[in-house]
Amino acid sequence: MPSSTPSEGVVAAGRYLHNLLAARPEYRRRWAMHAKRIRSGDVSYAAISQVVALFLWDEGLKPDTDRDLPRRLRDRIRQALLGEQLGHETLTWLAGAFDFDAEDTRQVWSLFAGKNAIDIEGEGIAFTLRHPAIPIVLPQRHRTIALFSRYFVGSDRSLYRVETSHVIAALEDRVTSFGYSPPDTVEEVTVDSGGRLVGLHASDPGFVGVEIELRPALMRGHHSSLQYSTTHRPEAQPSTEVRRAARKRIENVDLRVIFEGRQPLRSWWCQWDEYAGGEPSQEIAVEPSSTAELHQFVPYLEQAVVGFRWEW
Repeated sequence: MPSSTPSEGVVAAGRYLHNLLAARPEYRRRWAMHAKRIRSGDVSYAAISQVVALFLWDEGLKPDTDRDLPRRLRDRIRQALLGEQLGHETLTWLAGAFDFDAEDTRQVWSLFAGKNAIDIEGEGIAFTLRHPAIPIVLPQRHRTIALFSRYFVGSDRSLYRVETSHVIAALEDRVTSFGYSPPDTVEEVTVDSGGRLVGLHASDPGFVGVEIELRPALMRGHHSSLQYSTTHRPEAQPSTEVRRAARKRIENVDLRVIFEGRQPLRSWWCQWDEYAGGEPSQEIAVEPSSTAELHQFVPYLEQAVVGFRWEW
């Protein structure tokens, strides 16, 4: 059940979306052609819902026989643009339906992500790997538009769950599968939306390959919003870091570590030059938020490994 009070990120992203669709001519024109009445400076939720519905039908995300879809979307769109309730899926739909440019896409995802551990001044991180990447599970036939990962550390100080929302776009026709490589402490993988788990594959020592079948298959340029989670078994020693690696470019990366029990004594935002092992090549001391979280948004990653480490 959603919280009755929206987060600062939801409020800020909703306000930004409203302003974009109300004032930016190229976006306003898209919904204005479907509006019965237009008031200056305002938006039509019904017309915007029609644009989103057309996008979902065209992408194959909703059946085009569902003619009641625009009406059902209306309240969802209204809540999003008022900053009352906004999720990854709705944000993905709006950005795709109105074909936001790269800067607007980055800005709205950054606002949605909320306050960061450090200010990286809008810069991404790229080409910092100095060691070979681990083998890929499947040929990468997509690009990542946005990636949100939540790492949950339990009262026993072990990482036990990672929840990920992953927005991808196909680079060619008939993209049917997606893969990623989490640590080999994985006990279970659950795909909540966007596809189904095919299975696990051997990978480099310390990692396992996960294969997901996309549903529906994607045509070139079409989007999918995947939501999947991994459950991890406890290790002999408490967890002291999480890493996110990027082989090819990943846009709009949001990482959040949530401590459910004891908080670390010290923590750092880090870059590594290898996938596993070794010391950070760069690190900056940070402190958990008042809600016991470490959080960082990065505009993009490419050939890089970043994350958090901490001491108990």
